[in-house]
Amino acid sequence: MSCRIEFEFLMVKLLDYKEKWQKLEQSDNPFATVIMAHIKSQETRRNQQQRQVWKMSLTRRLYEQGYQRQDVLNLFHFIDWVMKLPKGLEQAFLQEITEYEQEQNMPYITSAERIGMERGLQKGRQEGRQEGRQEEAQRLLLRLLERRFKLPVSTEVYYRLQQLSIEQLEELLDVALTVDSLEQLLASLPE
Repeated sequence: MSCRIEFEFLMVKLLDYKEKWQKLEQSDNPFATVIMAHIKSQETRRNQQQRQVWKMSLTRRLYEQGYQRQDVLNLFHFIDWVMKLPKGLEQAFLQEITEYEQEQNMPYITSAERIGMERGLQKGRQEGRQEGRQEEAQRLLLRLLERRFKLPVSTEVYYRLQQLSIEQLEELLDVALTVDSLEQLLASLPE
């Protein structure tokens, strides 16, 4: 006696919709825009200026379809992700979309919002690098202390090290190389 379960799934190849472009253009389904963005990102892989033209066309479509603001933003983020542009063309695109928004009086995707998002990403990366450097300095200092003084570092010392800046940790690394005991090093820790 045997048991068997069978699942059948319909399969859709997005590139097949290339032949149904007019239907996609006429559709008010948000996924029509998603499919169009995918197709045009494939077609314009080697022609960034043409990609900019299509990115603008598809973005305008978002406004013309009458979607809610959040839907426009979500779909725009997808289009923006799929249809990346080089810096110069991206700036031209942002200028064009800003002008279009002003004409239509629909400021959904403002360049200020976009620039703010980019700055936030850059700041996040910088903070991440700084945090990584700090963690590495903590790790090196702990390892040096354990090897130099041949005893495990207490939890209290570990937590005190976590409170220090990268500069303080680097100073302590230098001190750790010259002190004779762990107690001397701990005495030099900032309160």
